[in-house]
Amino acid sequence: MSHLGENLTAFLDGALSPAEREEALHHLAGCAACRAEEARLRGALAALAALPLPPEPSPAFEQRFHARLARQRSERRGWLARLPARWVLPAAAACAAAVLAVGVELRQRRELEHAARHLDLLESYEAVEAAGDVPPEDAELVAHLHELGGER
Repeated sequence: MSHLGENLTAFLDGALSPAEREEALHHLAGCAACRAEEARLRGALAALAALPLPPEPSPAFEQRFHARLARQRSERRGWLARLPARWVLPAAAACAAAVLAVGVELRQRRELEHAARHLDLLESYEAVEAAGDVPPEDAELVAHLHELGGER
């Protein structure tokens, strides 16, 4: 067995099993370093035992303590946490609706910008048809555009 380490405090507290206690006693009999540590810890425990007991808290202590905790909790809460519970769901729904509306608007703008950038290509559908690599679903669209162009 190596030095007792944490088992020494368990030994002093009486928390070891009988077999572990016998093993610790056997080790202490042959290890001067562990005996010195045991003596130091026993001295510290004796000094702690000699201290007077702490005074009992006043009867109003618990009430003051809980009141202070409540004040500190309310001070730390953000503005969202201070909203009445009946407002939280409508506020969240309004925020979600606003985000959705902004997203739809941005998508529409992006589509319009894309169409504006490619307007020249749409206007010259003959060039698209002449390119020859028009997918079948787009070939029908080009044919319709050609028909519309002839009706002008």
